[in-house]
Amino acid sequence: MALFPDWVMLDRFVVRRDDLDVDDSTVASGSGSGEHVFHVGFQLHAPPRVSRILLRVDAGSSSFNNFHVVAAHRDALLLQMSYLIEARRGRTLRKYLMIDFFLYRAAGTDGSSRPSLDLLPAVDGTEAEVRTRIEAEGFVWTNQRERRAKGLDLGVVRRGEKEFAVAELQVSCSKEPSELHVFCPTKSSQWEIKQPPLIPVGCADDFSLERLLFYWNADKVVTFGSSLCWIDYCYGIIFCDVFDDSPVLYYKEFPSKVPNLYDNCHGTGWVDAYQTVGVTSCGSLKYVTVVRGDGKITGEFTESSGFTVTSWTLKRTEVNKMEWEKTDEATSDDLWRLDGFQNLPRIPLWFPHISIDDPNVVCFVLRRRVEGKWYHETWLVSVDLSSKAVKASHPYSNPELEETDISCETDFSKSKYWYFESFLPTEFTKYMNLLSTRTDLLHSEPKPRKRKFMEGSKELELTG
Repeated sequence: MALFPDWVMLDRFVVRRDDLDVDDSTVASGSGSGEHVFHVGFQLHAPPRVSRILLRVDAGSSSFNNFHVVAAHRDALLLQMSYLIEARRGRTLRKYLMIDFFLYRAAGTDGSSRPSLDLLPAVDGTEAEVRTRIEAEGFVWTNQRERRAKGLDLGVVRRGEKEFAVAELQVSCSKEPSELHVFCPTKSSQWEIKQPPLIPVGCADDFSLERLLFYWNADKVVTFGSSLCWIDYCYGIIFCDVFDDSPVLYYKEFPSKVPNLYDNCHGTGWVDAYQTVGVTSCGSLKYVTVVRGDGKITGEFTESSGFTVTSWTLKRTEVNKMEWEKTDEATSDDLWRLDGFQNLPRIPLWFPHISIDDPNVVCFVLRRRVEGKWYHETWLVSVDLSSKAVKASHPYSNPELEETDISCETDFSKSKYWYFESFLPTEFTKYMNLLSTRTDLLHSEPKPRKRKFMEGSKELELTG
């Protein structure tokens, strides 16, 4: 029996847990460039339930501004921590945001040990280098700097047993070429900067490359084979094999657009509320949309207007030849008549997440405001769009029902009330299962390992 689910949906809200057991089999320890010593673990659930990232910071460590998960591929998670330093420009002392990136690997750096957490080289340079640069040149807060602070343009890709690359794509709205920042330790100990060309693939007759470059803002980065995919939900996907010594950017438009979704929707939470791109374990890249019958993305919804869920699969015959194929479609009437929807509210499905295990299954969020409360009633439901069947459903967090720290749950729910984020599908847990199997085969008397898993609403701590 597997110790963990083969894949999970990670909540982007990181939970501080001072009592996190550092001997837990999911925990990895690390230290940042700013004297931060911390430990990362997980509270794991099989989807459609959501898993959580747990963070413990050692006493005496420096304070930091933010900590969150950026991207995932196979056994790897890209994590980010930011903190402030003081830098002088003439007589002026200013605050500057330093950003650390870490790579969490479920099976360690050698693929056969407990999880590891490694600090990557700084994209901007060390604290000393940053202070020297600001003293000489000054500092201007740019849009790209803000995007880096939010981890919007970064992704991670694994290749083989040990090789990985982390990359950031900066698309310029001017005539300057796009910049691809790549860190691949098998090629260089530092970040490399490349300027790959951008080639549109099978775009519409009215496609404008100039307009695309001017308005492009990536909302998400996923991994497809050895390529990273930068996704702008208002336009499409930019593909790039970041391991290539002479990389090329290929752009593919979406086969359909969510109505009334405009460029200024970026950062509002609406861009991914009704659509998603995901990659399954069988290597399929899927695109799913939810379109309301009234054509709106906000505002009051009536049952009579309904909604339609549609999925497409990308068919890639060659590197520069890609076509979308519509695979499944389900209307709200199709879904509402299913047994699993009988006790759920008749409102549009939100925040689709494609199952890594099954390309036909999509997990959705249902949210209904509770009058007089500062949280929403929220459900998670997984649906097989091909067979039109509900696979499972589960209520989301409610601070008044949780048995954990009420102050933490209150912060969590208030954060979700004002800005609900999508989750991060990842299969790093599958590699923990593979590691456990190897350990059992190699050692006739394996050491007991503590692990946490959820059964119903009860957290179990098992040994063995």
